[in-house]
Amino acid sequence: MVDDMSKTIAKLIEDNYVLEEKGYEIADYFLKNLRAGRFYQAKTLKQLDSIMTKTLRESSNDYHLYTWNNKKIVEQLKVNSEEIEAEEEVTNFFNDSDAYNANFGFEKVDVLSGNIGYIKLNQINISDRSLKKLYASMALVEHTDALIIDLRNNGGGGSTIGSVLETYFLEGYKPLLEFRSRNGKPKIEYTVGWLLENRYLKPLYVLVNKGTASAAEAFVFALKSHNRCIAIGQPTSGGAFMNTYFPVNEDFIIAISTSAPFLPDTNTSWEGKGVQPDYLTKEEDALSKAIELIRNR
Repeated sequence: MVDDMSKTIAKLIEDNYVLEEKGYEIADYFLKNLRAGRFYQAKTLKQLDSIMTKTLRESSNDYHLYTWNNKKIVEQLKVNSEEIEAEEEVTNFFNDSDAYNANFGFEKVDVLSGNIGYIKLNQINISDRSLKKLYASMALVEHTDALIIDLRNNGGGGSTIGSVLETYFLEGYKPLLEFRSRNGKPKIEYTVGWLLENRYLKPLYVLVNKGTASAAEAFVFALKSHNRCIAIGQPTSGGAFMNTYFPVNEDFIIAISTSAPFLPDTNTSWEGKGVQPDYLTKEEDALSKAIELIRNR
């Protein structure tokens, strides 16, 4: 089982990893560990899962790349397709009870002293179901003099309806990110044209830390590229890649990074290095620093 499983994983990585040469290197390192007997140390499937994931990340430093011992997901993959976008269809991230219970990531929306808007956003969960929450949040802070969006420890997520969150803060039709994969043409994501709500074009400050990841990083990265926000806090996690689930056998799937975002027509990304803040502060001091900057404008 371990031999066949390991060879399947290596082949899937070789064929699908977003960076072709790196994919070959990851697969080669993985098979070297197989031949060295590392995977045979596992006594349970859970232990095997842990050892394989650790091995993959040793050579890749890519936290979107991992194995997962989950029969339920394997069954879903077989029913729906041979591969599924990891952060959307499988987890029902955008519409399950957890999304509702978490208020679609909107923990707090407030107007602070001095007419400063504040939105604490714990995940990026933008869909038809959460759009009313976004509209209401932005309406509450619409007439503030400046806005703080707190993305500290926001692990990301995504949007099923385009870059509507970014669109709130940019005028016109603007390019945001270019997504590239091994097996398709590059695709540029733009601001959406259908948003009728008033744009927020006043000063914008975004709080970040090492727990700010994936889609949350993309938001900051894209807006900074348009000189539209000031980031405060710590460098973000550096997880830019997007992953896809592939079945390995009856017990395991593998998540493989299959797409990478860049600034359009460049090779500039935040993968592996994070988005750097404009003002480096201790994590706990980011909010007070933002307020200080706003009051001293």
